[in-house]
Amino acid sequence: MFKLLGAFFIVAGCSYLGLKRAKLYQKRTELFRFLQNGLTLLETEINYTATPLPVALERVGKKINKICQPLFLRAATILQEKKGVTVAEAWSTGVKALDKEVPLRQEEKELLFVFGHGLGGSAIEEQIKNIALTRNQLSLIEKIAKEEQDKNQKMWQYLGIRDNCLRVKAIFLICSSIADPPRPCPKTNNNSFSSCRKGTSLSS
Repeated sequence: MFKLLGAFFIVAGCSYLGLKRAKLYQKRTELFRFLQNGLTLLETEINYTATPLPVALERVGKKINKICQPLFLRAATILQEKKGVTVAEAWSTGVKALDKEVPLRQEEKELLFVFGHGLGGSAIEEQIKNIALTRNQLSLIEKIAKEEQDKNQKMWQYLGIRDNCLRVKAIFLICSSIADPPRPCPKTNNNSFSSCRKGTSLSS
């Protein structure tokens, strides 16, 4: 009973880790796709409605898929609540909040940091160019993330199940050997050789 219960927890725990790793590849692909959508919405707010940046970021954060919300909403909150904070600083805080939800690689964070430095402090035309350039780069990153997802997602799902089976088998073998240890050979009173087979002795 205890062996079965232990095996269940091992299978459940390791399967969860394998599936979580596989899910991460999917989330990265979705993240970069929805970030492009977010920049398109931000472009509309800046170019066509001339919305103040803190309000524009908040609006985008409420419209965008929840996977991207930490970036836009955190940056908007910083700009609205803290005086003396630059747009780049607020945006960087948003990038760090996003990184906690979906781990970003260093070059991906650098791309977003650089985008933040060109946001809000230049002419509208320059901001639109900055948005377009960053969106194109995010599109390339999305393609790479999708390739990695196609290559690794099923592998991690398979490894999670296979490794669980191997661990459970090893545990059952160990528990069986502990529960039924080999019996020692009986002692003999003379110097003759004896052999033991399943608890019996044969003396010459």
